[in-house]
Amino acid sequence: MDPIIVQKEAMIIAGVAGSGDETGKAWEAFMEIQKMHPLRSQAGEEGYEIRLYPTEGMGKIHVGVRVQDPSVPAEYRVFVLPAAAYAEFEIFPSKGYESSNEEINEWLANNAGKYKQALLNGMKYAIEVYDKRYKGDKDTSSVVGILVPIEKADPNHAPDLVEMMAGPIREIGGQIKQFAGEAMSKKVMQGSDEMLAAADPVKCSLWVQEAMGRLDKLTDKKTREQIMTACGRKCHSMNPQITEEMKARRLEAASEDVFLATVLEPRHGTGARYERHGNTLIQYYTPRQYSKGLRCYCSLMRSLPEGVIASSTYCECARAFVQEQWERVLGRQVKVELGETAITGSDECRFVIHL
Repeated sequence: MDPIIVQKEAMIIAGVAGSGDETGKAWEAFMEIQKMHPLRSQAGEEGYEIRLYPTEGMGKIHVGVRVQDPSVPAEYRVFVLPAAAYAEFEIFPSKGYESSNEEINEWLANNAGKYKQALLNGMKYAIEVYDKRYKGDKDTSSVVGILVPIEKADPNHAPDLVEMMAGPIREIGGQIKQFAGEAMSKKVMQGSDEMLAAADPVKCSLWVQEAMGRLDKLTDKKTREQIMTACGRKCHSMNPQITEEMKARRLEAASEDVFLATVLEPRHGTGARYERHGNTLIQYYTPRQYSKGLRCYCSLMRSLPEGVIASSTYCECARAFVQEQWERVLGRQVKVELGETAITGSDECRFVIHL
Protein backbone atom coordinates (compact mmCIF):
# COMPACT_ATOMS: atom_id res chain seq x y z
CA MET A 1 0.00 0.00 0.00
CA ASP A 2 1.59 3.27 -1.14
CA PRO A 3 -0.10 6.38 0.24
CA ILE A 4 -0.64 9.72 -1.44
CA ILE A 5 1.35 12.56 0.17
CA VAL A 6 -0.94 15.56 0.61
CA GLN A 7 -0.56 19.00 2.17
CA LYS A 8 -3.55 20.31 4.09
CA GLU A 9 -4.22 23.71 5.58
CA ALA A 10 -5.18 24.12 9.22
CA MET A 11 -8.62 22.68 9.96
CA ILE A 12 -11.13 23.48 12.67
CA ILE A 13 -13.16 20.45 13.75
CA ALA A 14 -16.29 21.09 15.80
CA GLY A 15 -17.60 18.04 17.56
CA VAL A 16 -17.36 15.85 20.64
CA ALA A 17 -14.32 14.65 22.57
CA GLY A 18 -14.12 11.32 24.31
CA SER A 19 -12.11 8.28 25.30
CA GLY A 20 -10.54 6.17 22.58
CA ASP A 21 -12.58 3.14 23.64
CA GLU A 22 -15.94 4.91 23.25
CA THR A 23 -15.92 5.95 19.60
CA GLY A 24 -19.50 4.92 18.96
CA LYS A 25 -20.80 6.91 21.93
CA ALA A 26 -18.90 10.00 20.79
CA TRP A 27 -20.44 9.88 17.33
CA GLU A 28 -23.92 9.32 18.77
CA ALA A 29 -23.49 12.31 21.07
CA PHE A 30 -22.27 14.44 18.17
CA MET A 31 -25.24 13.56 15.98
CA GLU A 32 -27.67 14.39 18.80
CA ILE A 33 -26.04 17.79 19.33
CA GLN A 34 -26.01 18.42 15.59
CA LYS A 35 -29.77 17.83 15.40
CA MET A 36 -30.44 20.31 18.18
CA HIS A 37 -27.80 22.87 17.25
CA PRO A 38 -27.00 22.82 13.51
CA LEU A 39 -23.61 24.23 12.57
CA ARG A 40 -24.02 27.25 10.32
CA SER A 41 -20.37 27.43 9.34
CA GLN A 42 -19.91 23.77 8.42
CA ALA A 43 -17.45 23.32 5.55
CA GLY A 44 -18.10 20.13 3.61
CA GLU A 45 -20.00 16.95 4.43
CA GLU A 46 -17.03 14.86 5.55
CA GLY A 47 -16.85 13.44 9.06
CA TYR A 48 -13.53 13.49 10.91
CA GLU A 49 -12.33 11.22 13.68
CA ILE A 50 -9.09 12.40 15.27
CA ARG A 51 -7.35 9.71 17.29
CA LEU A 52 -4.66 10.76 19.79
CA TYR A 53 -2.20 8.25 21.24
CA PRO A 54 -0.44 9.31 24.45
CA THR A 55 2.59 7.24 25.46
CA GLU A 56 0.71 6.09 28.56
CA GLY A 57 -2.93 5.75 29.47
CA MET A 58 -6.06 5.59 27.36
CA GLY A 59 -6.15 7.08 23.87
CA LYS A 60 -8.38 10.06 23.11
CA ILE A 61 -10.68 10.94 20.25
CA HIS A 62 -12.38 13.99 18.80
CA VAL A 63 -15.16 13.39 16.28
CA GLY A 64 -17.04 15.94 14.23
CA VAL A 65 -17.06 18.02 11.07
CA ARG A 66 -14.95 20.82 9.68
CA VAL A 67 -16.15 24.37 10.25
CA GLN A 68 -14.97 27.72 8.93
CA ASP A 69 -15.39 29.59 12.19
CA PRO A 70 -14.48 28.41 15.72
CA SER A 71 -17.44 30.36 17.11
CA VAL A 72 -19.88 27.48 17.46
CA PRO A 73 -22.62 26.65 20.01
CA ALA A 74 -21.30 25.89 23.48
CA GLU A 75 -22.40 22.26 23.24
CA TYR A 76 -19.58 21.58 20.77
CA ARG A 77 -15.89 21.10 21.49
CA VAL A 78 -13.50 22.70 19.01
CA PHE A 79 -10.27 21.01 17.94
CA VAL A 80 -7.78 22.84 15.74
CA LEU A 81 -5.56 20.75 13.50
CA PRO A 82 -2.42 22.59 12.35
CA ALA A 83 -1.42 22.81 8.70
CA ALA A 84 0.51 19.65 7.94
CA ALA A 85 1.65 17.12 5.39
CA TYR A 86 -0.08 13.75 5.54
CA ALA A 87 0.42 10.30 4.13
CA GLU A 88 -3.10 9.39 3.03
CA PHE A 89 -3.92 5.70 3.19
CA GLU A 90 -7.17 3.84 2.55
CA ILE A 91 -8.73 1.11 4.66
CA PHE A 92 -11.72 -1.11 4.05
CA PRO A 93 -13.93 -1.22 7.17
CA SER A 94 -15.40 -4.58 6.17
CA LYS A 95 -11.94 -6.08 6.77
CA GLY A 96 -11.58 -4.33 10.13
CA TYR A 97 -10.40 -0.84 10.99
CA GLU A 98 -7.03 -2.17 12.10
CA SER A 99 -6.55 -4.29 8.96
CA SER A 100 -4.11 -1.85 7.36
CA ASN A 101 -2.10 -0.92 10.45
CA GLU A 102 0.76 -3.29 9.71
CA GLU A 103 1.06 -1.98 6.17
CA ILE A 104 1.04 1.61 7.41
CA ASN A 105 3.73 0.84 9.96
CA GLU A 106 5.75 -0.97 7.31
CA TRP A 107 5.59 2.06 5.01
CA LEU A 108 6.68 4.38 7.82
CA ALA A 109 9.60 2.09 8.66
CA ASN A 110 10.68 1.73 5.02
CA ASN A 111 10.52 5.49 4.48
CA ALA A 112 12.13 6.53 7.75
CA GLY A 113 14.98 8.15 5.86
CA LYS A 114 12.52 10.52 4.14
CA TYR A 115 9.74 11.03 6.65
CA LYS A 116 8.95 10.72 10.32
CA GLN A 117 5.61 10.90 12.09
CA ALA A 118 4.67 14.39 13.17
CA LEU A 119 3.40 14.82 16.72
CA LEU A 120 0.66 16.98 18.15
CA ASN A 121 1.27 18.16 21.71
CA GLY A 122 3.84 15.40 22.04
CA MET A 123 1.42 12.67 20.92
CA LYS A 124 1.14 10.53 17.82
CA TYR A 125 -2.17 10.98 16.08
CA ALA A 126 -4.11 9.97 12.99
CA ILE A 127 -7.29 11.19 11.32
CA GLU A 128 -10.02 9.03 9.86
CA VAL A 129 -11.97 10.75 7.08
CA TYR A 130 -15.53 9.67 6.30
CA ASP A 131 -16.50 11.04 2.89
CA LYS A 132 -18.50 9.80 -0.11
CA ARG A 133 -16.34 6.67 -0.26
CA TYR A 134 -17.76 5.47 3.06
CA LYS A 135 -20.85 3.27 2.61
CA GLY A 136 -21.00 1.64 6.02
CA ASP A 137 -18.83 -0.84 7.88
CA LYS A 138 -20.16 -3.98 6.16
CA ASP A 139 -20.13 -2.86 2.52
CA THR A 140 -17.05 -4.42 0.91
CA SER A 141 -16.62 -1.38 -1.37
CA SER A 142 -16.68 1.05 1.54
CA VAL A 143 -13.48 3.04 2.11
CA VAL A 144 -12.27 5.25 4.96
CA GLY A 145 -9.36 7.60 4.42
CA ILE A 146 -6.58 7.58 7.02
CA LEU A 147 -4.37 10.64 7.32
CA VAL A 148 -1.05 10.03 9.07
CA PRO A 149 0.80 13.30 9.76
CA ILE A 150 4.38 13.30 8.56
CA GLU A 151 7.32 15.65 8.31
CA LYS A 152 10.55 15.40 6.39
CA ALA A 153 13.44 13.76 8.18
CA ASP A 154 16.41 16.05 8.79
CA PRO A 155 18.94 15.21 6.02
CA ASN A 156 21.77 16.43 8.26
CA HIS A 157 20.69 14.19 11.11
CA ALA A 158 22.02 10.69 11.72
CA PRO A 159 20.00 8.06 9.85
CA ASP A 160 16.59 7.40 11.34
CA LEU A 161 17.48 3.72 11.19
CA VAL A 162 19.93 4.34 14.03
CA GLU A 163 17.23 5.98 16.13
CA MET A 164 14.81 3.13 15.42
CA MET A 165 17.36 0.66 16.74
CA ALA A 166 18.82 2.79 19.54
CA GLY A 167 15.59 3.27 21.49
CA PRO A 168 14.79 -0.45 21.95
CA ILE A 169 18.47 -1.25 22.55
CA ARG A 170 18.63 1.33 25.35
CA GLU A 171 15.40 -0.08 26.77
CA ILE A 172 16.85 -3.59 26.95
CA GLY A 173 20.00 -2.30 28.65
CA GLY A 174 17.96 -0.28 31.11
CA GLN A 175 15.75 -3.21 32.07
CA ILE A 176 18.77 -5.48 32.56
CA LYS A 177 20.23 -2.84 34.87
CA GLN A 178 16.98 -2.62 36.84
CA PHE A 179 16.52 -6.36 37.35
CA ALA A 180 20.11 -7.66 37.31
CA GLY A 181 22.35 -4.68 38.07
CA GLU A 182 24.62 -2.32 36.15
CA ALA A 183 27.53 -4.78 35.91
CA MET A 184 25.31 -7.39 34.28
CA SER A 185 23.91 -4.80 31.88
CA LYS A 186 27.42 -3.90 30.71
CA LYS A 187 28.30 -7.56 30.12
CA VAL A 188 25.19 -8.32 28.08
CA MET A 189 25.18 -5.02 26.15
CA GLN A 190 28.86 -5.10 25.16
CA GLY A 191 29.38 -4.00 21.57
CA SER A 192 26.05 -2.20 21.28
CA ASP A 193 27.61 1.21 20.55
CA GLU A 194 29.71 -0.19 17.72
CA MET A 195 26.71 -2.02 16.32
CA LEU A 196 24.57 1.12 16.31
CA ALA A 197 27.35 3.11 14.67
CA ALA A 198 27.32 0.66 11.76
CA ALA A 199 23.61 1.44 11.10
CA ASP A 200 23.17 -1.99 9.54
CA PRO A 201 19.89 -3.84 10.28
CA VAL A 202 21.43 -7.27 9.68
CA LYS A 203 24.30 -6.54 12.08
CA CYS A 204 21.73 -5.27 14.57
CA SER A 205 19.72 -8.51 14.43
CA LEU A 206 22.85 -10.62 14.78
CA TRP A 207 24.05 -8.53 17.73
CA VAL A 208 20.70 -8.93 19.50
CA GLN A 209 20.82 -12.69 18.88
CA GLU A 210 24.26 -12.82 20.53
CA ALA A 211 23.16 -10.54 23.39
CA MET A 212 20.24 -12.85 24.17
CA GLY A 213 22.70 -15.73 24.28
CA ARG A 214 24.78 -13.84 26.85
CA LEU A 215 21.64 -13.02 28.84
CA ASP A 216 20.69 -16.72 28.89
CA LYS A 217 24.13 -17.74 30.17
CA LEU A 218 24.49 -15.03 32.80
CA THR A 219 20.99 -14.83 34.36
CA ASP A 220 18.37 -17.24 35.62
CA LYS A 221 15.10 -17.86 33.78
CA LYS A 222 12.96 -15.75 36.13
CA THR A 223 15.23 -12.70 35.84
CA ARG A 224 15.50 -12.73 32.06
CA GLU A 225 11.75 -13.18 31.72
CA GLN A 226 11.23 -10.17 34.01
CA ILE A 227 13.60 -8.14 31.83
CA MET A 228 11.94 -8.96 28.52
CA THR A 229 8.42 -8.71 29.98
CA ALA A 230 9.19 -5.15 31.05
CA CYS A 231 10.47 -4.43 27.53
CA GLY A 232 7.25 -5.78 26.01
CA ARG A 233 5.05 -3.66 28.23
CA LYS A 234 7.08 -0.57 27.38
CA CYS A 235 6.81 -1.35 23.68
CA HIS A 236 3.04 -1.62 24.03
CA SER A 237 2.86 1.76 25.75
CA MET A 238 4.64 3.26 22.75
CA ASN A 239 2.45 1.48 20.20
CA PRO A 240 -1.13 1.37 21.54
CA GLN A 241 -2.98 2.04 18.30
CA ILE A 242 -4.16 -1.47 17.44
CA THR A 243 -5.16 -2.12 21.05
CA GLU A 244 -7.25 1.07 21.22
CA GLU A 245 -9.08 0.15 18.02
CA MET A 246 -9.72 -3.42 19.23
CA LYS A 247 -10.95 -2.12 22.58
CA ALA A 248 -13.40 0.19 20.83
CA ARG A 249 -14.71 -2.77 18.81
CA ARG A 250 -15.08 -4.84 21.99
CA LEU A 251 -17.15 -2.14 23.69
CA GLU A 252 -19.38 -1.81 20.67
CA ALA A 253 -19.99 -5.58 20.52
CA ALA A 254 -22.99 -7.05 22.32
CA SER A 255 -20.78 -9.50 24.23
CA GLU A 256 -17.24 -10.78 24.50
CA ASP A 257 -18.13 -13.83 22.42
CA VAL A 258 -19.55 -11.65 19.65
CA PHE A 259 -16.37 -9.58 19.66
CA LEU A 260 -14.12 -12.66 19.58
CA ALA A 261 -16.09 -14.00 16.62
CA THR A 262 -15.11 -10.88 14.67
CA VAL A 263 -11.47 -11.37 15.68
CA LEU A 264 -11.52 -14.87 14.17
CA GLU A 265 -12.60 -13.51 10.77
CA PRO A 266 -9.69 -13.49 8.27
CA ARG A 267 -8.41 -9.94 7.77
CA HIS A 268 -5.99 -9.25 4.95
CA GLY A 269 -2.93 -7.18 5.81
CA THR A 270 -3.08 -7.53 9.60
CA GLY A 271 -0.05 -9.80 9.85
CA ALA A 272 -1.91 -12.02 12.31
CA ARG A 273 -4.50 -14.78 12.43
CA TYR A 274 -6.50 -16.37 15.25
CA GLU A 275 -8.04 -19.68 16.31
CA ARG A 276 -10.36 -20.31 19.25
CA HIS A 277 -10.69 -23.53 21.19
CA GLY A 278 -13.16 -23.02 24.03
CA ASN A 279 -11.59 -20.64 26.52
CA THR A 280 -8.28 -20.61 24.68
CA LEU A 281 -7.45 -18.18 21.89
CA ILE A 282 -4.43 -18.86 19.68
CA GLN A 283 -2.84 -15.79 18.12
CA TYR A 284 -0.36 -16.22 15.29
CA TYR A 285 2.08 -13.63 13.99
CA THR A 286 2.92 -14.34 10.34
CA PRO A 287 5.90 -12.13 9.38
CA ARG A 288 7.06 -14.40 6.53
CA GLN A 289 3.66 -14.16 4.85
CA TYR A 290 3.47 -10.44 5.44
CA SER A 291 6.75 -9.57 3.72
CA LYS A 292 9.36 -11.70 1.96
CA GLY A 293 12.42 -12.29 4.12
CA LEU A 294 10.86 -10.77 7.26
CA ARG A 295 11.84 -12.81 10.32
CA CYS A 296 10.12 -10.72 13.00
CA TYR A 297 7.87 -7.67 13.31
CA CYS A 298 10.27 -6.11 15.81
CA SER A 299 12.65 -3.62 14.19
CA LEU A 300 15.61 -5.19 16.00
CA MET A 301 15.12 -8.73 14.71
CA ARG A 302 13.31 -8.27 11.42
CA SER A 303 16.58 -8.70 9.44
CA LEU A 304 17.85 -11.83 11.17
CA PRO A 305 19.39 -13.92 8.35
CA GLU A 306 17.68 -17.13 7.28
CA GLY A 307 19.03 -20.16 9.11
CA VAL A 308 20.13 -18.18 12.18
CA ILE A 309 18.23 -19.20 15.31
CA ALA A 310 17.72 -16.86 18.25
CA SER A 311 16.81 -17.60 21.85
CA SER A 312 13.14 -17.66 22.78
CA THR A 313 14.09 -15.31 25.62
CA TYR A 314 13.78 -12.43 23.18
CA CYS A 315 10.22 -13.49 22.34
CA GLU A 316 9.14 -12.96 25.97
CA CYS A 317 8.96 -9.32 24.90
CA ALA A 318 6.28 -10.15 22.30
CA ARG A 319 4.48 -12.44 24.75
CA ALA A 320 4.23 -9.55 27.24
CA PHE A 321 3.05 -7.22 24.45
CA VAL A 322 0.27 -9.65 23.51
CA GLN A 323 -0.75 -10.09 27.15
CA GLU A 324 -0.85 -6.34 27.75
CA GLN A 325 -2.89 -5.91 24.60
CA TRP A 326 -5.54 -8.50 25.48
CA GLU A 327 -5.83 -7.44 29.11
CA ARG A 328 -6.57 -3.90 27.97
CA VAL A 329 -8.99 -5.04 25.27
CA LEU A 330 -10.96 -7.37 27.57
CA GLY A 331 -10.60 -5.29 30.72
CA ARG A 332 -9.39 -8.19 32.83
CA GLN A 333 -6.35 -10.37 33.41
CA VAL A 334 -5.44 -13.13 30.98
CA LYS A 335 -2.56 -15.60 30.84
CA VAL A 336 -0.44 -15.79 27.71
CA GLU A 337 1.96 -18.64 26.97
CA LEU A 338 4.71 -18.46 24.38
CA GLY A 339 4.76 -21.15 21.71
CA GLU A 340 7.12 -21.51 18.77
CA THR A 341 8.31 -18.34 17.03
CA ALA A 342 9.71 -17.26 13.69
CA ILE A 343 13.16 -16.41 15.06
CA THR A 344 13.47 -19.72 16.89
CA GLY A 345 12.96 -21.84 13.77
CA SER A 346 9.24 -21.80 12.98
CA ASP A 347 7.50 -20.13 10.05
CA GLU A 348 5.27 -18.13 12.42
CA CYS A 349 4.88 -17.10 16.04
CA ARG A 350 2.23 -18.68 18.28
CA PHE A 351 0.79 -17.24 21.47
CA VAL A 352 -1.67 -19.20 23.60
CA ILE A 353 -4.11 -16.84 25.33
CA HIS A 354 -6.08 -18.34 28.21
CA LEU A 355 -9.31 -16.40 28.46
